[in-house]
Amino acid sequence: MDESISAMMAKSATTVDMDDKVEKVEAVLRTHNVSAVPVMDGATGMTIGIISTRDLLRFHADKKDSATLRAWEICSYKPIEVSPSASVSEVARLMVTHGIHHVVVTENRQIKGIVSSLDFVKRFIREGQV
Repeated sequence: MDESISAMMAKSATTVDMDDKVEKVEAVLRTHNVSAVPVMDGATGMTIGIISTRDLLRFHADKKDSATLRAWEICSYKPIEVSPSASVSEVARLMVTHGIHHVVVTENRQIKGIVSSLDFVKRFIREGQV
């Protein structure tokens, strides 16, 4: 597991703008069949957070209105970011240490991809370890 994370990341990270309504975030997750999206500040191009299906479950459990609240209001701020050259084992350790399921891969402040815990499961299966 010493190869770089760029070998297993989803290379086309779908993102949302921080001012998008939560209902749009949900539509993006459904349309792209992903479990999380980075939240971007359109003015700076910076990643300010991430919204996962877990965040949305919490949001709906609190009976909040997805037509009025915006992405920045429910995202988890300052997601863990790694460079494309980070090792697979290093990223796995970060995910376990922080108890997270998604890591954003960035280079020069630009999103290059995203890695989920499911990507690790898929890799494990592909390598015939199951």
